Amino acid sequence: MTVKSRLKNELLTKHEDIYNKIRELVSPELSLELPEHEVTNKLLTNMFPEKEAFLVANGFRKAIRPTTARRVRKRTGLTKNQVKTILEEMVYTGKLIKYRPFYLILPYIPGGFEFYFTTGRDDPERMKNVAEAHDELFDLGYPLGLSKMDPPIYRVISTIEPTKDLIEVNKSLDIQHQVLTFEVLKEYLAEKKDFAVVACSCRTAAKMAGHPCKRTDENFCITAGMLAKYSIKTGVGREVNLEELMDIMERAEKEGLVHQTINIKKNSGFICNCCPCCCGFLKSVKELDNYGAIIKSNFDPIIDKDKCISCKICLEICPMDAISTAESNKSSEKQGIVINRELCIGCGLCASHCPQEAITLQKSRDYEPIKGLLGYLRKVEKEN
Repeated sequence: MTVKSRLKNELLTKHEDIYNKIRELVSPELSLELPEHEVTNKLLTNMFPEKEAFLVANGFRKAIRPTTARRVRKRTGLTKNQVKTILEEMVYTGKLIKYRPFYLILPYIPGGFEFYFTTGRDDPERMKNVAEAHDELFDLGYPLGLSKMDPPIYRVISTIEPTKDLIEVNKSLDIQHQVLTFEVLKEYLAEKKDFAVVACSCRTAAKMAGHPCKRTDENFCITAGMLAKYSIKTGVGREVNLEELMDIMERAEKEGLVHQTINIKKNSGFICNCCPCCCGFLKSVKELDNYGAIIKSNFDPIIDKDKCISCKICLEICPMDAISTAESNKSSEKQGIVINRELCIGCGLCASHCPQEAITLQKSRDYEPIKGLLGYLRKVEKEN
């Protein structure tokens, strides 16, 4: 009899059964599966100490399925006060989400990892151990599972200013080549009324694991809509308006960060501003050649050779090392800049940083994300 089937009939009390159940619980089909490994055990035993682990393994049936304190109490046999105390502490430390009377546990990725390190309220030593285990899982190739997800969870949004310029250029073109709302960062975010700046989970974890970010020490990640309200209510996020938010996005670009969001057309709850040294998605793409893990933006950078002076700023800022120099066969000609299209993710940082305005973005793909989160989940469930 499996751990999952035993849960229906009896309480899990053995250490190995409890943590194996949690591993299964936070590894549903629409997420990355935590492997059966001693490193996973290190991660889970530090993230969920014994009392919390007992409650989670016995009190929750599925990730993202809401449950009440009353149901948890009935399933675990714990007292009302015990259940309330443990649940509220887990909400405070970012291990559970509370919505009205309901509690939810999220998949480890995406969701659980991000909430835990963005919240940053757990015991520092435990968080350090979780961060180190998370880092070790990367070295074991854990993120490679991202490339098996169809559609990918994340997609890249190109930089702000070059995209604005393209809107005017493409007004007269047919719909296939127009720059659509979901491709324009400001219009995409303007659908929402509430915004909050939060700590970056990836950079927080990397710093705790002893690998601080090489590009920035500021927080640039944001939540929007209901997630922003939740961030503000729980004291995790700092409220900002749209104008302030766009200023934050521009500053993030100047720091060399890539705009990424969940792969849906509307109602995105967050925009991550990511670096290739800490972000699990970009890092896996760059270091493990895991390009199936994300959707590139619909734009490619185009170099105007007459304007380019080979200053190499684009080489330094490119997060994917997709830009290089190429010597001309004729010694009298200047060194040229070359973009590797296979490595390029269309983030546009090269264009926004070019002092000569020699690089512009050209729409070259017509990928449309899933309409909404519900559609995304249905598509994943259908294909699995």
